[in-house]
Amino acid sequence: MKTAIITSHDLCTLRVGPENDARIVGAGGAALLGEPLLGLVASRECPGNVLLATLERVPQWVKAGRVIVSGFHSPLEQQVLRSLLRRNGHAVKVLARCFSASGYRLAKEEQDAFANGRLLIISAFGADTPRVTRVSAIKRNELVIALSTEVVTPFISKGSPLDELLAKHKA
Repeated sequence: MKTAIITSHDLCTLRVGPENDARIVGAGGAALLGEPLLGLVASRECPGNVLLATLERVPQWVKAGRVIVSGFHSPLEQQVLRSLLRRNGHAVKVLARCFSASGYRLAKEEQDAFANGRLLIISAFGADTPRVTRVSAIKRNELVIALSTEVVTPFISKGSPLDELLAKHKA
């Protein structure tokens, strides 16, 4: 897997600001960043009926050609990614840790999508963040929201850091 700087000054600077623009690195289908991105964020704890209702929306998103951007970290987000990739959908996966092509192992379901340019994996974290932390997860979700033209929030736990982040974003 080849690491590349995924930024283009006109696109990333507009979406995430110049302070983050220079730090975003990744590999995969870089052209996906040029599409309108549908952000997906959800809390770890999620009722089953919300999970099922969200999974029912995935075929519609794929049919409409939507590119989903998410950390794909919570159980709901992980299920959406699996469903999306099985249906030949497109995704931008935002890591909450540093990205290094030699240190990132594609999951089996990610391999075909990555090889065919339907998956882009990016990170805005340097080598000083080798693992996901609470702080890096919040910053990752901030980046997901910044990259998104629209955000879907199937379930957010009241009072959670994600709830606070979304309240701040709406304000």
